[in-house]
Amino acid sequence: MTDRSARARLWQQATLVGYRALSDLVGKGAQLLIVVVAARQLSREDFGVFALGSTLGWIAAVASDFGIQLHVARSVAQGSPNLEQLLRTWFRVRLWTSTAAVVVLSAGLVVTGATPYTALVTFLLVFVYLLNGLIEFLYYVFRGSSRTDLESTLTIWQKLSALVGAGVALWWNPTVVALGLGLVASSGATLLYALRRAYALPPLETQSMLPRPTASLASIGGEFRRDVLPIGAGIVLSALYFRVDLFLVELWRGTVEALRLFPAAVLAVALPALCRANGRGPLTRVTMLVTVVGLAVTTGLWFTADAIIGWLYGERYDVAVPVFRILLLGFPLMSFNYALTHQLVGWHRHGFYAAISAAALAVNVVLNVLFIPERGIVAAAWTTVWTEVAVSLGCLGSFAYLCARSSPGPRAHITTATWPRATPEPVEHSLVM
Repeated sequence: MTDRSARARLWQQATLVGYRALSDLVGKGAQLLIVVVAARQLSREDFGVFALGSTLGWIAAVASDFGIQLHVARSVAQGSPNLEQLLRTWFRVRLWTSTAAVVVLSAGLVVTGATPYTALVTFLLVFVYLLNGLIEFLYYVFRGSSRTDLESTLTIWQKLSALVGAGVALWWNPTVVALGLGLVASSGATLLYALRRAYALPPLETQSMLPRPTASLASIGGEFRRDVLPIGAGIVLSALYFRVDLFLVELWRGTVEALRLFPAAVLAVALPALCRANGRGPLTRVTMLVTVVGLAVTTGLWFTADAIIGWLYGERYDVAVPVFRILLLGFPLMSFNYALTHQLVGWHRHGFYAAISAAALAVNVVLNVLFIPERGIVAAAWTTVWTEVAVSLGCLGSFAYLCARSSPGPRAHITTATWPRATPEPVEHSLVM
């Protein structure tokens, strides 16, 4: 490869990375604005239902995927010999898992005796998230095919159209039902177009050198148990420990207090989300980078929390400021854990990731049960911080164990060489569409 071609390839990669960062910026900004507009246009009761429905939908989307998209992206990147068959097989599985989520949701709404209005709103919001989960699955196919440009373009289009749809719906009729319908229209159109583009992807050069896969039910089941289940367990447990507090607050303190936690949680995640870089450098450098940036973001937002909450959500959500500041204390740890869990999954240490997430969920539930009945959302916020501490300790313990067993030295495997082409990402704690 000549110097000119090497520079051209480097420039192409830099352009793709920059475009991906831009799409993340636009997407996170649009997501945050949807919540802000909803907080200002909806009644407190409607916004409380929106917060709970959004959280339930997010968990349903994560559970219905259960690590499938990560497995498919890795298979595509490693040169699956039949991309179309791979896509058709696993997209069909994702349709079945999404349908199962709808059935479970419907049964849950009947058992809990939800009012018709609450049931309709919850169903709409969960349906939006399930559609977005299918879109995300296709985005991972693009990522594995080295077509992040398609992913970035569709991300920008989807998030901006969702923002426009939400704004128009709330202007026309400021209810959660109208908001849900606007979001369904945006997600449905994006899904159809993304599916069309996914089936039009050309095969990778390495695909012709590999044997064709079988698509029997037994082979899919074995593949799921071997490659998908460990990742999915860690992701679902991680999603549960991050948002189970919202449901517990609603159970013991009521919907109105639960909704006060929601804006603070959304803001704590959405504003600094871009600071968690998907670095491919050595683990120590990446960890230091995201942690230092996390500390800087936390410091800046700590001193401006009053102004930010008031400006975005209005005076009636001033009560969320102390909660927001508490959640900010956990952000450097969240960034630190993001890098460590990223490397664990990249090393195919799925069992470690799942065990850490299970332990974190146990810590989270115990602390919430002990303290939420008396202290409400403040206890829930502190529980999130201590849960991140537990995750950090679990990750550090796992790395100490792995390094002690490695040869020739404790740093032998902490290099970029072990990072696969399509590195799976742990669940991102996003609370909005």
